[in-house]
Amino acid sequence: MKKYLSVLLIAILMVSLFVGCSKNNSPSSTSANKPAGTTSGDLKTNAPQASDNKKRVDLRVSIYDRGNTTSEYGSVTDNYWTHWMQETFGDKNGIDLEYVAIPRAEESSKLNTLMASDSAPDIIFSYDSNMIMKYGRDGGLTILDDLIHKFGPNIIKNLSDSLPHGSYEGQQFAIPALRSKVGRYADFIRKDWIDRMGYQLETNTDGYYHMSVEDFKKILYDAKDMDPDKSGMEIFPLAVAGAYNATQTKPIIFAFVDRSKMTDEMSACYPQMLWPGFKEGVRFLNKLYNDKIIDPDFMVDTDTSYPSMAAMISTGRSLAFSQDDFYKNGIIALYEANPNAEITAFQLDNIHGKQVGTVYAPTGMYIAVPKTCKNPEAAMKYLNFLADYDTYKTLEYGFEGTHYNMADDVPKPIEYSDEDKAKIKGYDRTTCGDMELVFNGNPFGYPPTLTDNTDSEKKWLDLNINAVKLSPVGGIPEYNFRGIITKAQDQYEGFLPNLEEQLPSLISAPSNQFDTMYDDVVNEYLKAGGQEILDDRIELYHKLESDKD
Repeated sequence: MKKYLSVLLIAILMVSLFVGCSKNNSPSSTSANKPAGTTSGDLKTNAPQASDNKKRVDLRVSIYDRGNTTSEYGSVTDNYWTHWMQETFGDKNGIDLEYVAIPRAEESSKLNTLMASDSAPDIIFSYDSNMIMKYGRDGGLTILDDLIHKFGPNIIKNLSDSLPHGSYEGQQFAIPALRSKVGRYADFIRKDWIDRMGYQLETNTDGYYHMSVEDFKKILYDAKDMDPDKSGMEIFPLAVAGAYNATQTKPIIFAFVDRSKMTDEMSACYPQMLWPGFKEGVRFLNKLYNDKIIDPDFMVDTDTSYPSMAAMISTGRSLAFSQDDFYKNGIIALYEANPNAEITAFQLDNIHGKQVGTVYAPTGMYIAVPKTCKNPEAAMKYLNFLADYDTYKTLEYGFEGTHYNMADDVPKPIEYSDEDKAKIKGYDRTTCGDMELVFNGNPFGYPPTLTDNTDSEKKWLDLNINAVKLSPVGGIPEYNFRGIITKAQDQYEGFLPNLEEQLPSLISAPSNQFDTMYDDVVNEYLKAGGQEILDDRIELYHKLESDKD
């Protein structure tokens, strides 16, 4: 009997051990607090797990917290899409992901604190390229060259245009996101007004609406005494806002810049207010202001949503304006108030014959791996996964057949009722934009889709497509100074007067004081250290150019 009991106890013990081992090694088990996501729209998938014999590693990844999530969606660090990333990437590679929230409104100060305390996540990012590159120059970042070569084939293939901007003296400190849309500003005009005025908008050889500065000036002055939308209020034909120092007027100013007098050195190194012809462009706006073509109180519209300017556009008190190519508030409000209104983007012809504008460098945020990262190979594998177009497509558009269908090679969202949307797990992609990281904008070049929009929004989207095509024309890209801060910049930049801050006061200056005020602004800048900064930048420019050879 004792022998029988001993055998029975041993059998029970063996069964218990077997069950425990089976549970711990089950392919369906997931990391603690990381429920498995899906690779399709129905939460049913069996993604292969990493080999049980291979040690799993941890990877901490930054993500912006914009304060825009809901209890139904989850937090920025724990939601359907963080789970999807864990299963689709992490579990396949033996990597346990942890997302670390960085408040968007204080990302620079927060990141500086984390870096100073050696507690930064393994993957960090910022739109402040100088800050990221400084971390690298100070020895705080992992050099990425070898890692990219070994683990980054998608990065090499798909980010070739942006990668050089993250390199300094032959070392890759960061991976700049690839910006797909580099255009900045566009000119807009009420086409229904000018049709009524009897003016025919012409198209150039590229198919864009355009007009000369003289025609533009004449139309603005002719519109001053009109009230086509019967607003009953005073008309200010050119809508301008003081926000961002009225820099959205630059498409008009650039129509006076003489590209033939600009060297590559000048376009790379000089402040724009020193470009040949820039002063004449500001003078043109100054005359419009003093003739009440521009609202005399435009300077007080400093809210970056441009409420006063938007109100003038939407209530039919303005004929034209220059703005970011994606500007929409006042336009959609106009369409909602007046469905017959028609705004079009157009090109203001440069008076010297060659278009001039500015475009962004082909970069978005700068992504880096701090020196404190214990698993830099895992970090590079993660970024390489993000650089796969299929990953971006899923994060940006969702799952085909669930979120969208392809039509004419464009993903068209499937229209659901709000009730049906709530039933689809993963339908909401609130935080996905901040997970994409390596692409800023649409690398596929898909036009915006028009479903799930009001008639006014669809009308704006058609306008936006044309504005985005126009905004890069004549664009001079920002020169890549590799994040280098010169000695003069370090010494003077924090104490220099900001040239562009003076733009509103120059536009609104009395006509007889304009020349003196403009020259005083420039001279004060140069005397306060601006000339030293300019000299150092020119020297650095030639060094960087010679290094290319």
